[in-house]
Amino acid sequence: MKNTRYSLIAMAVGSVALSACAPVHYHSCNLSCFAKPKPVKVQPAPPPPPPPVKAIAPIEQTILESKPITIRGVNFNVNSAELVGDDNYVLDRAAKFAKRHPSAILLVKGYCSKTGSFAYNLKLSKKRANSVASYLVMQGVPDYRIITKGYSWMDPVASNATRQGRFLNQRVVIDSTIQVKKVVKQQ
Repeated sequence: MKNTRYSLIAMAVGSVALSACAPVHYHSCNLSCFAKPKPVKVQPAPPPPPPPVKAIAPIEQTILESKPITIRGVNFNVNSAELVGDDNYVLDRAAKFAKRHPSAILLVKGYCSKTGSFAYNLKLSKKRANSVASYLVMQGVPDYRIITKGYSWMDPVASNATRQGRFLNQRVVIDSTIQVKKVVKQQ
């Protein structure tokens, strides 16, 4: 009886299983089609990471940069626009600079110590600047490249209370700007 019961259960299970696959191949079915897994959607593989960026050599560029130049060391005696003998060395160097840099414009600025009126010192400071400009022209610097200006007692470099301080303020300064090539690296 036990065998009959098991065989009935087996037949019932088998008939259900065979009914699922009966239209196709119920005679030789091993019931593997009954438990077929459902298809799974496969995601495409992610793209490979990009290759590392190669370092690019920096780009070098040559630019022109303005470089200010100031020439000092030209001083005068009180109430005088005459060059002192020691100043010729400084002015000769200024003339050589001007010849080496033909595009440079020279601004010759004359100054005085604070003795006397502002108007008198303004005229004297202009005469001092013109005295230096004349020397530079005699040394071969074209006059169209020289600008002169007097500043009277403005912008002192020393105290006017002492003789030494006044002598330092009685001066001419030559300013200029030159173009210098500079190599700049850009990344």
